[in-house]
Amino acid sequence: MHRIRNISLILSMLLLFGCIKSYDPLIDSNVEKKYVVSGRITDKEGWQEVEVSLSSPIDSPEYIPVLDCQVKILDNRGNVFSLAEYNPGQYQVWISQEYLTTGTSYQVRVTVPNGEELVSGFDTMSACPPLDSVFYSLEEVLISNPGNYLKGMQFYVDLNAEGDYSQFYKWDVIETWEYHAPLPLEYYFDGTHHEVKPPDFSNQVCWKTDLVKNVFTVSTKNLTQNIYNQYPLQFVDGRRSSRLGIQYSILVRQLSLSEGAYNYWEQLRINSNEQGGLYEKQPLAIRGNLMNISNPGKDVLGYFYAASESSGRYFYKDIEGIIPDFENFCQESDLGRLGWKEYYWWEYPVYYYFNEFGRLRILNHICVDCPLMGGTTVKPDFWPN
Repeated sequence: MHRIRNISLILSMLLLFGCIKSYDPLIDSNVEKKYVVSGRITDKEGWQEVEVSLSSPIDSPEYIPVLDCQVKILDNRGNVFSLAEYNPGQYQVWISQEYLTTGTSYQVRVTVPNGEELVSGFDTMSACPPLDSVFYSLEEVLISNPGNYLKGMQFYVDLNAEGDYSQFYKWDVIETWEYHAPLPLEYYFDGTHHEVKPPDFSNQVCWKTDLVKNVFTVSTKNLTQNIYNQYPLQFVDGRRSSRLGIQYSILVRQLSLSEGAYNYWEQLRINSNEQGGLYEKQPLAIRGNLMNISNPGKDVLGYFYAASESSGRYFYKDIEGIIPDFENFCQESDLGRLGWKEYYWWEYPVYYYFNEFGRLRILNHICVDCPLMGGTTVKPDFWPN
């Protein structure tokens, strides 16, 4: 019997496409857990966020949030902003535009439940030029030896920071793409047979959003001009995922940094990009700008920084030269020899349909339920009609 059980497949897909966990630095298993504080403040009015967690050992990495902290952001003008916990270990505060200006310095102060106080250095917000050109070229990358190449879109960004702007930059790239389940919900069995009339298309169209995992940083400090052309961003192909199947979009955020913040992120780039991405393997613990003023002998990991930002959103579909050829993970099979008795109650509902020859075919859940691939049926506000 060659049928793939629905539950086993769904669990496998959830593991493959599960949420990305926050970055925890590499710590020896025998070393005491350290506090990790990360966050930034930008020149955009809105929610400013700080995350507080504990480091985890390399042999059992996990995200360990620190709850019930008192978190404040201070500036060098005497303003204090208190953050509220909105998710375990995640704190936020809405800050108005008038308090978010270049030339202002900011720090974070965290009091953890045992009373210890963690404090960052002040980081100064520098000016950021408008985001220049974001573009791509069709390129081939070597994915295995000998000579197996994969064709895709290699994205680039140009930096033009001539004028009174920072010499240190970081880019965040956030991907969003539309993908579909192959079939609507029409027939299912849960001990009784049901036909849905008209067929239910509500879980057939989905959108998924991900932060590109690599770190993108550049400095023009040693260049004759504050310009950098064709800095490489992410590579996207049409075979390893559904990104280019229907429509693909990227939001590119350009962040100006202080030299200290740049040095921190550059070290993370070196230690993570070449090892598979910041969120895939834990890079070396890199000293940031935080300290435990209650117990100076205890290291604090992470970095809190200020950055001004410029951004742009871009859409792509029907890319000439790219033929999407990705696996949609929809599996179908014949009804087994035991018929419907083959299915246990915990496998319900069992989805099926009749093909063009009128033959009944069993479907796994992914065939009719696109959110199982990690996306949502809620259309983003920015998505074209």
